[in-house]
Amino acid sequence: MAASSEGKNERNFLELHRLVLDSTRILRAKFDSFVPSGTTLQAWLPSDKDLKKAKLTEKQIGYIKQHNKSEMFDISVLTSLLRNICYKADLKHPLWDENDNNKIASSLTGEIADIVRIRNLRNEVCMICKHLMSDIHCRCTC
Repeated sequence: MAASSEGKNERNFLELHRLVLDSTRILRAKFDSFVPSGTTLQAWLPSDKDLKKAKLTEKQIGYIKQHNKSEMFDISVLTSLLRNICYKADLKHPLWDENDNNKIASSLTGEIADIVRIRNLRNEVCMICKHLMSDIHCRCTC
């Protein structure tokens, strides 16, 4: 019975991990919707100074500057750009700082709430993944 339970837990975790990876495509599509059609990402991006204000590291800024497609950005870069560049008018929205999805009412809708839920779920799954991977000496894909 224990082996069956372990297999089910592993399948459930892999399915959850797949959902997190799929949600990255949603964030990417949302980010891409802010870049005007016919405009390159590099032309649309703000200055390095504004990117630093977006709490991006020098390494992340360099990576963004090297790539002209959001497909190359990880979820942390996407959420930071969405929060600090795309939704700059809502920068002070209290949901951005909420790290527990249980504290976000299920009736609360809107793009910011959804972005924060995805970010939090990804962070939670990656923490579990990193813990599991350290147990078997593997590297987490998160």
